[in-house]
Amino acid sequence: MRHEGSPAPEDPTGAGPGGGRPKDLVQSLERGIAVLTAFDADHPTMNLTEVAKRCGLPRSATRRFLHTLADLGYVTASGRQFELTPQVLELGYSYLPKLSLADVVRPHTERLARALGASVSVAVLDGGDVRYVHRVNAPSALAVSIRVGSRIAAHRTGLGRVLLASLPAARLAAYLEDSAHAHGEYQLSSAEQKELTLALEAVREQHWSYVDQLLDVGVRAVAVPLYARDGSVVAALSASLHSAAVPKRAMIAEFVPRLQECAARISLELRTGIESQ
Repeated sequence: MRHEGSPAPEDPTGAGPGGGRPKDLVQSLERGIAVLTAFDADHPTMNLTEVAKRCGLPRSATRRFLHTLADLGYVTASGRQFELTPQVLELGYSYLPKLSLADVVRPHTERLARALGASVSVAVLDGGDVRYVHRVNAPSALAVSIRVGSRIAAHRTGLGRVLLASLPAARLAAYLEDSAHAHGEYQLSSAEQKELTLALEAVREQHWSYVDQLLDVGVRAVAVPLYARDGSVVAALSASLHSAAVPKRAMIAEFVPRLQECAARISLELRTGIESQ
């Protein structure tokens, strides 16, 4: 008798139970996809045992699939916990470009950039970086040269601080621990870690981030989160301009509500798939 949750024995004919399945199926591919899709809104992070149980696979096979997916960039590991990376979006978006995050946000960000006279960006968290997936440059170019695909240490941007603030406590702790042993722009001293922790607590409470000359001299930015159907933060939206253009208080008062309104429209579209008119 087979125990519940254990994998069914392989059928050497490839036909499967009752002979209803084609003979030329690749079972290893099927199992790999099962591991990839085991992660969902209720199970965003899991350890090896949990993934194996959800897939009904042996731990040894599950370990090989997870390590392969990690090597390909679709899964990341933090201690004993595994979770998907933003790269999994490319599996669907490469085939359905009209549903890509960049295409969904484009009309909204272009209107916002014109209204604010600012550069508007959208980015996702990719390891310890923010990866820019869309950008609309301000009429007057900023000193910072950023383009789609650019990667910057997350803590150095308003976008990154919004995304870091949304992380589970264990993942944020791992990020801070890694930063202590990193080099260059990724390194944070003990004092800088404490300062960042306090800043992220504020972002978590107010749901927006303001940074002043953090990424480059003379550049200010305000960022807000973008939400998926399950309420999780999937990306961040920011507007930035030269610090001499608008005083800090006026920038926060004007930019935060405009960004939040834009983010709400984008988040609704991400949840429903309905294109804005």
